[in-house]
Amino acid sequence: MRPVITAEEATKRLLVVFPRTAFDAVMSSPLAGAAVAALIYVDAVADDPHTLFWARPSMVTWMSEVMREQDSDEDRLAWRGEAAKGAKALSGLLQSWGVPDTPGYADNSRETLRDETFRKWREHGALRERLDLPKTSGAGRWVMEPHFAELFAPGLSDANVEVAAAGWRETHLSPAAKLRVRFAIEGEQASHAVTVALPNNAGTRTLEVGRASLILKGVIENWAPARLRNPYVVSVSEPGDKIFTADAKLLSYLGVTINVSNLLPDALIADVGDKTVDFWFIEAVNTDGEINEARKRDFLEWALLQGIDPKQCRFLTAFSSRNDPAARKRLKDLAEGSYAYFADEPGLELAWYAIADNHTGDS
Repeated sequence: MRPVITAEEATKRLLVVFPRTAFDAVMSSPLAGAAVAALIYVDAVADDPHTLFWARPSMVTWMSEVMREQDSDEDRLAWRGEAAKGAKALSGLLQSWGVPDTPGYADNSRETLRDETFRKWREHGALRERLDLPKTSGAGRWVMEPHFAELFAPGLSDANVEVAAAGWRETHLSPAAKLRVRFAIEGEQASHAVTVALPNNAGTRTLEVGRASLILKGVIENWAPARLRNPYVVSVSEPGDKIFTADAKLLSYLGVTINVSNLLPDALIADVGDKTVDFWFIEAVNTDGEINEARKRDFLEWALLQGIDPKQCRFLTAFSSRNDPAARKRLKDLAEGSYAYFADEPGLELAWYAIADNHTGDS
């Protein structure tokens, strides 16, 4: 049987494997760490298809660190055998050991494990579910994949865990999940200025170090070319009254006057069509600064001063990820008629608008 690991150490490693900025927190929570420790303790690992032991979530909630100290193969086999029979049988075994039968988690925590943590682990290839059982069956149905269990070998140093986690993600995650991880790690480790390639071969722009600049880079390089007809970056604003503006010829054509004293978004992008020009007000949100109703109103007032018809104005709030705390905090405040974009999912966009104004009857 594989060496046991504490729930605390398992949680620490899960945070390396599944960074919170790229994955749902249920995949690396303390309860998730307890699940890893429990599954390894009962040897619910798919090493040999002929001797699989399928665990159930209650085996995680019933287990405590004191129980896990009984770590001989004989004790572990006895624990899982009695736990498979039920709580009463397990309690009898623990009494014979002189170990308190106090569970590690409340019994209803198994629903979180089953419906969220285990399901998401399974989607990323870390866990296997037994499919030949009725949904109402109380038998065990979960087992860890060996390649995932190897990430929790007790002898691994922190550096080795980093390397092993990166290798596991590269082998087992989908391309979309890999992109989310890469963006999350780049954001955490950003120490250099961010260079952005402007659309329509308009050159490059260097932005300040930081996650907000990485978000803005995603908007300009990925979202704008894919979403807009003919995008031109009119302005990019940064802290300290630093502002990049398009060339004078384009500003004159658009009829726009840029002044650092004006209220400006993080980026203003013009979508130049054959007969119309739409202006996209972009805010890149690392903590706050989403386009809410008040900010939308301010931008519309500025547009009117420029002679821009409000019907030509569009609004986009960009976040690093749907898992990012800023997104979870601020999505609820987005202005009606605006959009949201997530830099780690560049092919997608969210829209927030009144159904009556936008429903076309299409499915």
